[in-house]
Amino acid sequence: MLMNSNYKVAFFDVDGTLADNELPRELGIYGRIPESAKRALSKLKEAGIEPVIASGRNYEKIADFAELLGVDSVISSNGTYVTFQGEPVANHYLSTELVKEMVEQFQTKQTDFLLETPEEILEYAADELLPENILQFLCHCPKEDLPSLDTEKLIAEKVAPTALNIHYKHVSKASGVEEILQKMGISSDQALAFGDEENDFAMFEKVGFPIAMGNGNDELKAKASYVTDTVKNHGIWKACLELELFEEE
Repeated sequence: MLMNSNYKVAFFDVDGTLADNELPRELGIYGRIPESAKRALSKLKEAGIEPVIASGRNYEKIADFAELLGVDSVISSNGTYVTFQGEPVANHYLSTELVKEMVEQFQTKQTDFLLETPEEILEYAADELLPENILQFLCHCPKEDLPSLDTEKLIAEKVAPTALNIHYKHVSKASGVEEILQKMGISSDQALAFGDEENDFAMFEKVGFPIAMGNGNDELKAKASYVTDTVKNHGIWKACLELELFEEE
């Protein structure tokens, strides 16, 4: 299959795409990424295709393994913090008024929560000053235990069976993809994306060539331009070769 040689960027989900979810969590993210995928990211850079990690995870937690992978561009915290080649491109900090209102409601309902900034995830004590660079709230609770949200501005996004992230409604991995494309001055037709789950739907809609992992969600596979092998069976490496994004070593 001869591909368009004009691709300039490739976006990668983490869990189930770069990292093998069937391996023990104790290995950490980097330890669960197949060596073939690590080589693929390096070969893509050599071919002039910028690899970008796109994740709901905190930037600092991504930055550690991204550096080991040689990846300089990251969409983190559900698109609320975006960097390109090591420099911040966009941040979507919650307004002070919204943060104060949410904190008060969480405390009234006695629901535990965490605050996320680009640098850390932290607990909040009533006598402390609130940080000014809060990207989102994190909580482990049923939706019915959440405070009343300003649904015009905010969304409570389910990221695990009992885990919710609350951030600006207009922000997502997809908006992060658009911000990277704008920074690079390229069109969506020059972008690829690799994903495996429902939360990659929006990202797939923003690129010219979406690629689903063999271990991925069936509905996502149906929307993909190409379905590759599973993570553990070197799906990323095989896709790059099949699509002629770089030559085999």
